Amino acid sequence: MRKMAGISFQNNQIQISGELDFYNVMSLYQKSMPQLQKCPELIFDFSAVKSSDSAGLALIIEWIKLSKQLKKSIHFTHLSSDIMSIAKAAGIDGIFNGNPA
Repeated sequence: MRKMAGISFQNNQIQISGELDFYNVMSLYQKSMPQLQKCPELIFDFSAVKSSDSAGLALIIEWIKLSKQLKKSIHFTHLSSDIMSIAKAAGIDGIFNGNPA
C-alpha cells in the first residue's frame, strides 16, 4: 500500500503532511518548486507528518540547497523524531541548528 503525503501553502508557511517515503517525496518537491520561488522566506511546518524515512530527510536537504540558490532563509518547525533520529545517525543534525553539515 502506497503512503500518502501532501503539501499546502498557507499564511506564508509550507505545511507538510502524511507519511514521507521514497515513493512520494519527489512529488512533494516538484509541487513545491513554483510556490517556493514566490515565498519571501521558506518556513516548513511538519506538525502534520505522521512518519518519515530517510527520503524525508533527503527532501529537507534538497529544500536547503534550493534556499541557498534562491538566497532565502529557511526554517523547519515540528520536525518528527523520525527525521531527527535519521539526521543524527547520519551526523548532519547540526543543519537544524544553523550549523553546516
